[in-house]
Amino acid sequence: MMQCVANGHSIVALANLKPPVASGKDELDSFMYQTVGHDAIHFYSDCMNLPLYRREINGQSVLQKSDYVVTANDETEDLYLLLKDVLKEHPDVQGVSVGAILSNYQRVRVEHVCNRLGLTSLAYLWRRDQRELLAEMAAANVNAVLIKVAAMGLKAAHLEKSIAQMYPILCNLNEKYDLHVCGEGGEYETFTLDCPLFKKRIVIEERETIVHSDDAFAPVAYLRFKRCILVDKTPEEMVGMDTIKKIYWKEWESYESLVSVMKSKDQSQLPRSPIKVGLVGQYTEKHDESYISCQRGPLCAIASITAYDDGTPEELQQGAFESIEDETFQCMLTVQDKLMNYDLSWDDVVCMNVFVADIADFGKINAVYKQFFDINPAPRALVGAKLKGLAKLKIDLVACKKPKDAKKSTMHVQGISYWAPANIGPYSQTVTVVDHVWVAGQIGLVPETLELPSPPSFVEEAALSLRNLETVIKALDMVLKDNISLCYCFVTRPEHIQIAQTAWNEYVEDGVSAPIMFLVVPALPKGGLVEWQVMLHVTLPINKGDSSDEEEQEALRKLASLSLSHAPFEYTSSDSDASIDIQAYSQNKATTVVATASVFDTKQSLYSLELLVKKLVFDLNKTLIRCEKDWSDVLFVKLFCYQDLDVSKDDVRKVFEKELATITIETPAISEVPVVSIGPQGTGLIGVSLHALKQ
Repeated sequence: MMQCVANGHSIVALANLKPPVASGKDELDSFMYQTVGHDAIHFYSDCMNLPLYRREINGQSVLQKSDYVVTANDETEDLYLLLKDVLKEHPDVQGVSVGAILSNYQRVRVEHVCNRLGLTSLAYLWRRDQRELLAEMAAANVNAVLIKVAAMGLKAAHLEKSIAQMYPILCNLNEKYDLHVCGEGGEYETFTLDCPLFKKRIVIEERETIVHSDDAFAPVAYLRFKRCILVDKTPEEMVGMDTIKKIYWKEWESYESLVSVMKSKDQSQLPRSPIKVGLVGQYTEKHDESYISCQRGPLCAIASITAYDDGTPEELQQGAFESIEDETFQCMLTVQDKLMNYDLSWDDVVCMNVFVADIADFGKINAVYKQFFDINPAPRALVGAKLKGLAKLKIDLVACKKPKDAKKSTMHVQGISYWAPANIGPYSQTVTVVDHVWVAGQIGLVPETLELPSPPSFVEEAALSLRNLETVIKALDMVLKDNISLCYCFVTRPEHIQIAQTAWNEYVEDGVSAPIMFLVVPALPKGGLVEWQVMLHVTLPINKGDSSDEEEQEALRKLASLSLSHAPFEYTSSDSDASIDIQAYSQNKATTVVATASVFDTKQSLYSLELLVKKLVFDLNKTLIRCEKDWSDVLFVKLFCYQDLDVSKDDVRKVFEKELATITIETPAISEVPVVSIGPQGTGLIGVSLHALKQ
């Protein structure tokens, strides 16, 4: 609550769930709530001069899975009813203060209830370093005392000692037994007797120690308050809120080095424009259906889906949709049909790329888009593009029919915190399954405000978006610069593309040199200037059968210590007229490749597209062979094409499909996206990314 006030929020009411009176219990076997100390909660109302609303806990921990859905007789529904009571009396309430630090179980359930009631979860302690956080609490004059102990090294004698007194003891126990310093593993519970929000302080005059379990190594004991009184605080005791430490994203350890190297980059040199290329051949908009989707093992890619994919020529569909909402709905239905062809559902989708003609349609598209997903929508990147034809949006995706013995893990954090931005659309931060981690595109939003830095600054946004990306990956106990296998960097201005490359090179110094594609697009969500989207490939431990949230977290923690085989390389293939720049990365069974095709500034401005694509496909094929792969392993190919190419006779995708058919009968899913410019020099005519996976 103190962090909420420090961030400009006003506390208008308190709410508490307590054990049923009829149970006669102080401590319930609850996965969600602390009940010890319930007999003194009513004092908080007077301490803060705020109304207190209370309900009894009638449910139990019925649904113990990582995700939550409305479940009869579950204790989560008691929270829903309690907050509903508060809203009846205070309809202007907009958010709920949440003290979760590490528990996904609690966070998911609070966010679920908040979503149902139209509230925002304010979780400013989420993913904070626990030693640092507990020290800050003590320094901010929070007099919280232990009222329950239940861990090795903690004893009944520690009850009623303050967090300041216990700090060195808890840090020592953390080193010895891996005890959570803030008690996130249920090692101890606290009760706050005084803090800067209180106008009065609580004094315990009579208490009783209840020994619940007299275990020699980890006794369980708690305090029962028999008599407490309130004491008015003296002016000297009325400590202000200036003791509260707010967390600023610029304290990120990489901030200074990234900003320094970006500011040193000469921004006066604009990248050169690509050379226009004349095309030959018969123009056609309809593509070979075999290149729309592809399945490799459990993974399925679906490419370039629009609302106009029913076989009817576009000239006969003019005015087919009255609104972007109608077009979005039809596009999503078309994707759904493609998924069903592979016996897949929306729940199996692990990554979405949505390209839109007008970024102003962002909110309208989201309103329809979210109707197709359930609890955890897939990670997503949504960017602007100068789409061809009538389509106002185009969708690419990857789905996974996971093996029965593989665990799928989704991170979908929706609360406001210092950690990373809450989702500004219907998508999750990450999905982890069958050796892959797909991550949603990250723009430079300040996490606690969900606003871009002000005044606008590409340097600030580039650093902040990388910080957000790193923070998300760190929550999986992975290191971004070591585990990344593919990256897309979208910027909205040509002059920023080389600065973004400078930032990336500085960031991944001494890390894995994974393939990265730099692209200039017309627009990004919320007017952002840069967005990073990544994929990671790791060897995941396999979980047999059902596993609890704790087991899942332990499995993910092991990822950081796994020995992985990294093999990045890059080369350039060129002649007197054109150049193909290749980056490739193989890790275990997976290979990712990024290629940029450019034409030199010569008199041959009518250089044949067929010849350029022929060179491109030849070099891609050579790269796959070097990585011990072939086209039967390639899941998807993304073609990013210079949007001002003269495509009056043919399109790039069709030429690419024709050339590929000359060397293989395999058909990966191929998408084509027009962009403003391609590659770190901005001179690319065609950019290609592909992902191959040996079965």
